[in-house]
Amino acid sequence: MRSFVTFVTLAVMLLVDVPGLSAAMCTAKDFAAAVDQSGASLRAITLEAQPKLQERLRRYQLATTLSNADYDNTALDAIQDATLDAYDKKSSALLLTVDSLGRVPDDTELDCAKLEEVKRAAAELNTVIKAKSDYMRKRLDEKITEAERKAAPAKTAASAAAQKQISDSLSQSVHASSKVIQPQATAAKTMPAPRSTEWAASTKPGDASELPRVVMSEPDASTPLLPSNADGYTIEEIRDATRGFFGTISTNLAGVIEHAFKQSGRPTAYVLGTEGGGAFLAGLRFGEGTLYMRSEPGVRKVYWHGPSLGTDFGAAGSRTLFLIYRMQNPNALYRNFTGIDGSAYFVGGVGLTLLKGGPVIMAPIRSGIGVRLGTNLGYLRFTDRPTWNPF
Repeated sequence: MRSFVTFVTLAVMLLVDVPGLSAAMCTAKDFAAAVDQSGASLRAITLEAQPKLQERLRRYQLATTLSNADYDNTALDAIQDATLDAYDKKSSALLLTVDSLGRVPDDTELDCAKLEEVKRAAAELNTVIKAKSDYMRKRLDEKITEAERKAAPAKTAASAAAQKQISDSLSQSVHASSKVIQPQATAAKTMPAPRSTEWAASTKPGDASELPRVVMSEPDASTPLLPSNADGYTIEEIRDATRGFFGTISTNLAGVIEHAFKQSGRPTAYVLGTEGGGAFLAGLRFGEGTLYMRSEPGVRKVYWHGPSLGTDFGAAGSRTLFLIYRMQNPNALYRNFTGIDGSAYFVGGVGLTLLKGGPVIMAPIRSGIGVRLGTNLGYLRFTDRPTWNPF
């Protein structure tokens, strides 16, 4: 009889939400598995969307006769609108939910209700990224059609001009051939000497992949910048560091660095590293680099991840500089940072957006595709080891 009562009691506990029981029914591995599953789903969306978007970007380039150097940025700028802004903000918020709740520290008590929240956010994130990809293709198709329609009259006029030139040339030839031909000796005396002609060569730019790659050397981690004072790194020190890192300092990059110094003063730390984006996982960008601190000798390896446009497919290996302010302890870097509204700033193909995490403020400085569109994505998380990282 007692065993029967015990069985009934356990059955009731399984059917009724008994406090504390649900917490014992999930583990930290379940949270990690939910994050990994979300990453796998996003990767699948990327692999499907990538060739379709790239094909449309190329068609836009042909329709607008843009050079290889700027067609992708120009196309993305052309399609950006309020709908895509909303998709970006929504995906950023969902990524933050999945990332923040999905990685449970070892000393934290588990809450299985949050596990369900992670799964719901991950499912909704997939829906948002898929809808955004579809909408971007639709917008690109519209822009391609618009560009081809604008180019049609110009092509017609050019064709008519060419036809007229051919017709005029034929008429002149017929008119010349109808004249009486002079005797050969006379013609030899009166015929002007042939004019020399010059070859006019024109070349079509090849794909960027055909251009020679420039190998840029990274600063030697064993010899970090020497401090000039205790207040922070000077702009000259940062310029020297980026000159060795980015290859050469462009006018645009120099202008963005100067803006950061005017806005926030001297940084107490900085990070130099490389990033990869949508080619690996839609919606996320990943990075790894070296942290330099004014207050501590030596350097350390750091990792970060945050929202991506999901279109920066060629961004793998792009160089990134983080200027970090108000940080004296390196452990203050390992947390979530969110964007400061109204802090976006660009010069040409280089841009920054200020991020804040606790008292620490940082200015990520990036260049290349997606910079202008990605400035409203203000979520970034630093860690001391890779996470969500496909490298």
